[in-house]
Amino acid sequence: MANQHSSTTGSSATTLLDATVAAFDQGQAASPQEGMSLITDWFSSIKSNHTVSDLMEPLTELRDELQAGAPNNARLAQLLTYLADRTEGYAPKAEGDMQSRLQTLATALRNFAGQLSTTV
Repeated sequence: MANQHSSTTGSSATTLLDATVAAFDQGQAASPQEGMSLITDWFSSIKSNHTVSDLMEPLTELRDELQAGAPNNARLAQLLTYLADRTEGYAPKAEGDMQSRLQTLATALRNFAGQLSTTV
């Protein structure tokens, strides 16, 4: 018998959360390419999850801004702050350690947005 997890989506969500937090906690701006890769992963993760479907639009706007070539830091900060607020709103509804992981992600997004807004 193979030892498999019954909840691979929980495992992949945890991995994606950790990767996103790590990208923002580097103390420097993640490259647009890294951002695009994370956004693509988030699209795949949330496209079938109706609970967080409201994140698709700001993620699409974030992707479009990064693809523009010369992203507007003020707009990036605005989108990241919105995503931080929404993420923080989901935390109380999450189970287990996902609550703290979502809080950590919200803080990382908000901190990065703050860094961007000071470089405008």
